[in-house]
Amino acid sequence: MGIRSWVEGNWWRSRAGAGVVLLRPLAFVYGAVGRARTWAFHKGLRKQEHVGVPVIAVGNVVVGGAGKTPVVQSIVRCLQQFGYRPGVVSRGYPVSPKRPIIVRPESSAKAVGDEPLLHAALGVPVVVCADRVAACRELLARYADVNVIVADDGLQHYRLFRDIEVEVISQERGYGNGELLPAGPLREPRSRARECDLRITTAWNPPSSGYKDGNHHVAVRKLQKAYLLTDPSKIVSLSHFNNLRPYIAAGIANPRQFADALKRQGIDGKLLAFADHHDFSWNDFATLESRPILMTEKDAVKCKSFAQPNMWVVPMSVHLAPQTKRKLLDKLSAITGHRLDMRSLEEGEHARNEPAPKKNESQTA
Repeated sequence: MGIRSWVEGNWWRSRAGAGVVLLRPLAFVYGAVGRARTWAFHKGLRKQEHVGVPVIAVGNVVVGGAGKTPVVQSIVRCLQQFGYRPGVVSRGYPVSPKRPIIVRPESSAKAVGDEPLLHAALGVPVVVCADRVAACRELLARYADVNVIVADDGLQHYRLFRDIEVEVISQERGYGNGELLPAGPLREPRSRARECDLRITTAWNPPSSGYKDGNHHVAVRKLQKAYLLTDPSKIVSLSHFNNLRPYIAAGIANPRQFADALKRQGIDGKLLAFADHHDFSWNDFATLESRPILMTEKDAVKCKSFAQPNMWVVPMSVHLAPQTKRKLLDKLSAITGHRLDMRSLEEGEHARNEPAPKKNESQTA
């Protein structure tokens, strides 16, 4: 086990081990630098820039996967449903270009990152840049009809003025050992989460209401039907793989979580775990047997150039409760002054948060 794996393994324990204690001095320095930075913005010593339209910043207080990307997509679909014209800005990790790049259908993950390609698939304009202010300005210059921007992973990008902040946290991992980096997984103190307008906990098995109290909500994570990477019109239910012992390839923050979700669907396969944002190549699969390979959408966008007829994509969606959407839309309406007819947001209307069906979704392989 490498040093990084050992350190990160300690992050998600409920109590800090002896090794983490050794990293606390570095965590103290990290925290001091972070506090000084945020203090400078709050006191006006460093300027926040308003880009002219409302900005919804979605992000994490902790590092690692919490379902932020599908939450961003659910928010975008919600905005579209109620007549807004959203755009998305992203850092485009791990590329993080210094100048804004417009994400187009023909863009590659190597040029713009993997997650922005998933956002662009929703039919909204997407711009990537390490400088999110520059990304917003480029987006608005190119797409004048955009009237709200969703900043993916924008919670710590304080130079960008945000009108609404949304924190995303995983029910399974929570805040780990509660320590700041590098002793723990926290980017900022846990108290920072309480400042956000919405706190969304993503969960596979949430309470039946899907709603907590105040600004704290629970969103349901669900796996969708699988589609063939070489031919997305070929779609099958997950039960198709129940007795096939597929490979499960995942280059996400928590590969085991994807495998566990498939196992709950009756799919018991061999997990091929890669680092988050892994740059896939054919060599990663060349020696495998001819069994099906299941992968996330985030990983699939990097495998299209060498896609094989045994590679299947399993999308994951996050379903926001009606109360969550109402809270978000109410806050946005208060900013814009535009009142919305939200009578359609009744209990049980989760179907409206389903991803748009792919072409010929009624077909099966």
